[in-house]
Amino acid sequence: PDHFDSDDPLLIEQLHTRLLPRRGVWAEPEEILVTVGAQHALYLLASLLLSGKTIGMEEPGYPDARNIFELHAAQIVPLPVDAQGLQMGTALDACDYVYVTPSHQSPTTVTLSLERRQALLERARQRGFVIIEDDYESETNYAGQPIPALKSLDNEGRVIYVGSLSKTLAPGLRLGYMVGAEDLIYEARSLRRLMLRHPPANNERAIALFLARGHHDSLVRRLNHAFGLRCRTLGDALNHYLPESSRPPTFGGTSYWVHAPLGLDCRRLQREAASQGILIEPGDVFFQADPAPLNYFRLGFSAIPVDRIDEGIKRLAALVQAG
Repeated sequence: PDHFDSDDPLLIEQLHTRLLPRRGVWAEPEEILVTVGAQHALYLLASLLLSGKTIGMEEPGYPDARNIFELHAAQIVPLPVDAQGLQMGTALDACDYVYVTPSHQSPTTVTLSLERRQALLERARQRGFVIIEDDYESETNYAGQPIPALKSLDNEGRVIYVGSLSKTLAPGLRLGYMVGAEDLIYEARSLRRLMLRHPPANNERAIALFLARGHHDSLVRRLNHAFGLRCRTLGDALNHYLPESSRPPTFGGTSYWVHAPLGLDCRRLQREAASQGILIEPGDVFFQADPAPLNYFRLGFSAIPVDRIDEGIKRLAALVQAG
């Protein structure tokens, strides 16, 4: 049935009792909204909150989050990232909102350290800004014990949490969710109603049943086994053919962020690699800086067979070394 602008109660129950507690997040049903993917949640938040405001985001960072924020915010402040994630620099002090991907930083894959998480929350309390946490790839953890969500440490309601099931279930299903104060969720639901009424009810119920019967847990275990094998194989190949070009993801994920030699244009490398059946993603689109550095690229491994990784990196390394 079409319940106007409500979500499937079984799906909300599964998010409330199963998925969110796994990330250390406790929320009432009235504080949860289902969205058509995480990007939809970001668009809702930007529409409601960012007019005339300044938002900080990681540099490099998720390109479509930046594109969404550019439509609504007065200013976007680039916030540098290092091996421990978002740096706690003075640029934070100019922000009304801060967008962060602490579990697997997009695109570098680094995980925001516990110390940095606590420092970010303390800075938010001192300076009065609100954090938008995109728990990107939080389910793809196969390398160590993952750190709970930043939202799990939030005692003051300063973190708005965004999650997604698209990465584990199927990208085409486009199902995400957001957690925030009840009044924020009320306004987001009202705006969602004007945009698309509500996400498809049949999708919500099907996913709710998939979660309730434990199939998603089994799927995540199988995916993490496969991703872990591919990640280790890719890491070994990179260490052999392109040493010191990258570091392995801290807790998992589905990609490597590769630092190529200075002077190499990875846009040209993409074209040359594609002609040999090797797919890479040039890294310049992840940077707000203009001109953006051209010697970074991202290597995804979620879909490639393990036995094709070594030969692919061998060919890619030859192209990199040829300049």
